[in-house]
Amino acid sequence: MLRRAFAVTFAPRREWEAIARERPDALAVLVRYVLPLAAIPAVAWMLGLAVFGLELVGPGEPIARLGPATILRTGLAAYLGSILSVVLLAGAFALIAPMYGAGRNWRGAWTVAAFGTTPVWLFGVVLVKPVLIVAMLAVLLHCAYLYHDGLCALRFAREGEAPEYVAIALVLLLAASTLVGGLLSSLGVL
Repeated sequence: MLRRAFAVTFAPRREWEAIARERPDALAVLVRYVLPLAAIPAVAWMLGLAVFGLELVGPGEPIARLGPATILRTGLAAYLGSILSVVLLAGAFALIAPMYGAGRNWRGAWTVAAFGTTPVWLFGVVLVKPVLIVAMLAVLLHCAYLYHDGLCALRFAREGEAPEYVAIALVLLLAASTLVGGLLSSLGVL
């Protein structure tokens, strides 16, 4: 798992070709890859909140010290939110595939979304210091690049169409995440 995670992150072209040849099973990717890796930023976030408190404006004195129940709840929300984001992104990739001449292939869409999100999970270890969440912006750009390469390798889009495909899918992800988050918040879950 970690070998693949580092290969996808640092040698993506070669690794996407290997993934395309393997055609991994969606459930296996979820259980053996997504679930363990998605735990990295969630656990780091909980540790950071426990040790440093919440300091969103910068290093120094924390804005708030959170209790164990709140820390656990935020960690669980981060973990489940990360997994749900991959599911929603895969849905967006599958939904718009016909616009780019590809069939609606859930398995392939899931594969691109899951493996393309890898840098967020690996770099999530920095969330041990909660203020470093800002550094995740650069990592998100790398994920967009990985989604691009994955869509091309799994033949969802041609090289020239892939940036647009990724952009549309990410806008759909943002909209879906906002709707789901608003719904969960209105239900008192978040």
